[in-house]
Amino acid sequence: MHDVWPAPGILLASRYRLVTLLETGGMAQVWRATDELLDRPVAVKLPAGDTRAAHLAWREARLAARLSHPGIAAVHDYREAVRPDGSVAPFVVMELLNGETVAARLVDGPMPWGEAVSIGAAVAEALAAAHAAGVVHRDIKPGNVMLCPGGVKLLDFGISATAGEPDDDDTGATFGTPAYAAPERLDGKPAEPATDLYGLGVLLFEMVSGEPPYSVDTWEELAAAQAYGPAQLSETLPQRLRELIARCLEEDPYRRPSAAEARRSLSRLIPSTAARRTIPLPTPPPTGSARVVPRLAGDPSLNRRRIALGIALAVVAGSFVVLVNTVNGPGDDAQFAAPPSASPAVSSPAATTPAPAPPATATRTGTPKSTLTVDTAVSRVRDAVEKGEQNGEIRPDVALDFLNLLGQLDGGAEAQVDDQVDLLSRKVRQRLGEGGLTESQAAVLQDRLTDLRGAAA
Repeated sequence: MHDVWPAPGILLASRYRLVTLLETGGMAQVWRATDELLDRPVAVKLPAGDTRAAHLAWREARLAARLSHPGIAAVHDYREAVRPDGSVAPFVVMELLNGETVAARLVDGPMPWGEAVSIGAAVAEALAAAHAAGVVHRDIKPGNVMLCPGGVKLLDFGISATAGEPDDDDTGATFGTPAYAAPERLDGKPAEPATDLYGLGVLLFEMVSGEPPYSVDTWEELAAAQAYGPAQLSETLPQRLRELIARCLEEDPYRRPSAAEARRSLSRLIPSTAARRTIPLPTPPPTGSARVVPRLAGDPSLNRRRIALGIALAVVAGSFVVLVNTVNGPGDDAQFAAPPSASPAVSSPAATTPAPAPPATATRTGTPKSTLTVDTAVSRVRDAVEKGEQNGEIRPDVALDFLNLLGQLDGGAEAQVDDQVDLLSRKVRQRLGEGGLTESQAAVLQDRLTDLRGAAA
């Protein structure tokens, strides 16, 4: 029997062996553990304290089990263990994540706004999935967002609630942290998705400035600070980002954007840091091989007239050929041979060799310019992703994954751009296999990535 409980080495529910204490909070401890049945590492969350903490653990497991999204830490199991004094300790078994929280990242100061909007877009995507399942997180803050090698993960649904559920907490135990609590939470209003959007606004504000809009530690300090209004963001930040954060921080919940709307806005703000270089396109291929066909430039109405004229001439030419074949019939071509010229013609291969037939399949149309910058190539990939999502050919979480990878392009070295293109190409193939996008859209993206690789060569 262990004198201290819980402790490393303890086996819970005859299955989960505690290894290392990872984190201690006001309401729970999180341990690294081993699932001895499935032989895998897991995280075990043991509530601390009274019966209410145990009830919250059960609620967390039930609500989080509704959610299946790559941006939300998965819940594997809910069990109960017996303490040495005979009391029952419920616990939640979760996905064990590697990485650091945004809170840990901000210890070194604010992050570049491009990184912040990329993280914010991932959090908004996870919130949109939670809200679609009727779950409100209610505790969005830097400590509950983890930056993992595989992407951003939203953690800790410990004080989450069902959308529309009355707030019957008279103690304030489930209000969260004062600096991140939405105004309506203090009024005891039912749980609504807009509460999470306020938290997202605070998260974005802190990521780009280093401090939340109300840098307070107690509810009394929060009430006093709200009388003077929040801190102001630097005007060096993009105006659209500042406007979105202001909308999220609106006191009226109905004036805040939805999670899906915030995700779209943030995704469009994710910058491309690819090098601003101009790379000549390859020289045109020899006659007979596939060629890049430029689009017509200039007045659109003039272009339409040119296209119409080309079609008309093609129809006339085709009709003439049919008429000649009809009149002559097979074998009569000699009657229409050109008359002999006054001077003997010099025979040449060009004169005797028929022109090669056009390829049977349509050729790919490329960029209409003679040069392609890396920035332009990245924008073309980004446009294809956004258009594919709008058309329903790319799943929203997959589109966000692609946009995040595009936003990470570093213009420092050509090899980095090339490596990122390789990663994106692999992602496209992987997501296609998972059913995250259509085959036609995958082909378009691979096509644009080939252009990007050429621009960075």
